[in-house]
Amino acid sequence: MPKVVDVDQRRGEIVDATMRLIARGGLGAATMRDIAAEAGWTTGVVNHYFADKRELLRQTLQQSIRRRVASRSHTEDTPPAQRLRDELAAALPLDEEGRMHWLVTAAFLSQAAGDAELATVQRDAYRAFRANVAALVEATDGVDAATARERAEQLIASIDGVAMQAMFDPESWPPQRQLALLDAALGAD
Repeated sequence: MPKVVDVDQRRGEIVDATMRLIARGGLGAATMRDIAAEAGWTTGVVNHYFADKRELLRQTLQQSIRRRVASRSHTEDTPPAQRLRDELAAALPLDEEGRMHWLVTAAFLSQAAGDAELATVQRDAYRAFRANVAALVEATDGVDAATARERAEQLIASIDGVAMQAMFDPESWPPQRQLALLDAALGAD
């Protein structure tokens, strides 16, 4: 009897291996051979689950984004101001998972500059994030939609700047400093 394989699980294992390689060495480190070795499979297995490297890379970026979205923990009972802080804090590289997401994102940013498909994935993720943050700003501050969007853009720009610095200089930007800057940004008018 042939072994039943969970296709989503196997694809997930391969994507996870790809994320680890990219986080350690950038997109150049993610060769099909190295991805297969990192995942514990052959290149034939990787090729069976992904049409080509491009599809695998797109899925890797999308999975990294999905995981960050899923890591945001709050309930509808949580006050909007706390949900706003939680949403922005979840976007910072406060732990290894957050750091890996940022390393993968940074690697894909340069690639997306010349790749319309990857640029669309990045753009859509930012649009969704901005819309969510703007809705929380609107609920927290009682401002109109245009003002909330502008404030959301300012907050996201601050968070992105902190994240980039923390990624490359974690000693100067430990989690408590990242969160202190977030709190200062939230307190600023």
